[in-house]
Amino acid sequence: MLPILKPSKLDLDELARLQERIAKRVIAEDRIRRLETVAGCDISFPRGDRAYAACAALDYESLRVLRQRAVAVKLRFPYIPTFLAFRELEGMLRAARGVDADVYMVGAQGLAHPRRAGLACHLGVALNKPTLGAAKGRLCGSAEEPELERGAYSLLKDDGEVVGAVLRTQPGSRPVYVSVGHKLSLETAIKIVLHTTRDHRLPEPLRVAHQLATRAMKSG
Repeated sequence: MLPILKPSKLDLDELARLQERIAKRVIAEDRIRRLETVAGCDISFPRGDRAYAACAALDYESLRVLRQRAVAVKLRFPYIPTFLAFRELEGMLRAARGVDADVYMVGAQGLAHPRRAGLACHLGVALNKPTLGAAKGRLCGSAEEPELERGAYSLLKDDGEVVGAVLRTQPGSRPVYVSVGHKLSLETAIKIVLHTTRDHRLPEPLRVAHQLATRAMKSG
């Protein structure tokens, strides 16, 4: 386990090589047996090195909350752009392993990452479950601005490779950056994000998980 260290003392080259190994294990096609439940995973903003990880499973059709779990975690890694998984994966796994679902989503990148190994990829490979990333912002690549209507999207490309989609989840709102985490196609990831988004910009599983993590942090 990595201790909390200053970035200058971390071997980021070795961690980048680990990310590249994770990327090679990602399956970017549908390996999903059923789609009845979808879980959102989130981590609260920490107080120092203490945070709360949450996972909430919702019924795919009704979006009714079926199971949820929040756990206190100690962050052992500093925030460094493109290395988010080394900070958040441990806690997210602890929460997710207590909440079974057909698909897991995180508010971060999957393949839309410079080394094709965002947090959603790490989570999917670790759980061996279908995962996707639905992020608020772009980490790499470029894309045309999608049309303003709900469901419009453009492909996000990095060095000529399609790594995700820029998806409009609400008419005229800022888009969401969708990418494959593991065992899903991009088309299915887009479908799941749209289906689970109701009155807000972000999908309901992510909103529920965020609210759960925030409540746990405030009461912890």
